[in-house]
Amino acid sequence: MPSPTTALQIIEDACGLTNSIGVDQTLTAKEVSDGLRKFNDVLEEGSLYSQFVYGQANQTFATVATQASYTIGPAGNWNTVRPVTINEPAYATVQGISFPYRQVNQQQYDLIWFKAQPGGGTDVGQCFLYVNEDPLGIVTLWPVPSAVFSITFSIDRVLSAVTNAAATITFPPGYAKAFTYKLGVELAPLFGKKMTNYPDVAQIQRETWGSVKRANRKPPVMQYDSALLTHGWRNWRSWP
Repeated sequence: MPSPTTALQIIEDACGLTNSIGVDQTLTAKEVSDGLRKFNDVLEEGSLYSQFVYGQANQTFATVATQASYTIGPAGNWNTVRPVTINEPAYATVQGISFPYRQVNQQQYDLIWFKAQPGGGTDVGQCFLYVNEDPLGIVTLWPVPSAVFSITFSIDRVLSAVTNAAATITFPPGYAKAFTYKLGVELAPLFGKKMTNYPDVAQIQRETWGSVKRANRKPPVMQYDSALLTHGWRNWRSWP
């Protein structure tokens, strides 16, 4: 179990890596503020990599009849932290039965010839498009829901910003070291330090960043289009 730490401790340790501060030196309020800003930049950058965030969380939302698109994020139609990445598949739940939604990209969605097609009965599962807009993301369902039902998405966790340098923070094993070395590289220029003089710090930063990604790596799962799973010699001969 990793020991809790503070952003201030990570900032101080990061500065020490490049001798930006002395052993007994205390950071000024301005230096702490700059360090916290850079630390949040590191957290934000980490959230961009699906292999850097530690895990996913299923989140369930309610659809609205005849509404295809929903904003997602703070105070959006679906009020939560704005996702950087939504994983597939999602699934709708109707009368206790789950219906899968596969994810499509913008080009695939654009090729749907009748985007206003309504869903019917329990035939609710088809596809969804996620557009990573800011400040709110946009999720579009197809076909358009014809009734209210619950839909569940697997959303990568986001590394939340730290607002108080003295507040206690806890990360899984390996993260504090990765953040310290990454922040050391980021802060060095602010203190007039050149990373060419500290190649070992840069090397360890790359190694620790990579170690966290490897720890979070998810094995790929092969998937097939359902049309290819139809049995029969005739269908096999009809493949392009």
